[in-house]
Amino acid sequence: MRFECLQQGLKMSSENEKEHSMKFKNVRLLVGDMAASIQFWRDVMGLHMTYGDEAMGYAYFETDSAGIELLTRTGFASALGEAFMSTPQGYPAVLDFRVDDVDASYADFVRRGAIVVAGPQDRPAWGVRSAHLSDPNGYIVELYSELPRADAPTV
Repeated sequence: MRFECLQQGLKMSSENEKEHSMKFKNVRLLVGDMAASIQFWRDVMGLHMTYGDEAMGYAYFETDSAGIELLTRTGFASALGEAFMSTPQGYPAVLDFRVDDVDASYADFVRRGAIVVAGPQDRPAWGVRSAHLSDPNGYIVELYSELPRADAPTV
């Protein structure tokens, strides 16, 4: 019954033609310490930096799916014509990275200097094994791999 009500309220996809085409390209992280941020994403996480200018307060890193762009908070506020706002409290965002081996990846990133938030653990409710790190600005980096499904055939 509930599904039928939801179904009646939705238009068919052919009736929902998009007015504009969009493709997600990158995420921009607003940072306070550009040097520490570049060091983290390049040297700790091992991402390829395609452009970086610490004096300008900007850097861009490639991943297999979307880029990670760093821009100083003051630079972004200035570009918008606004006053600088203080660093947000708590964790401002989570960036998820699927890896083959959570434990090995986590150990490698910690060895390179990543800030530990939560070590590797199975999260059956999420269907993953995950670990959490932080960059120098409080952005969380989640490393995860899918747990074997209970209904998966065993060898």
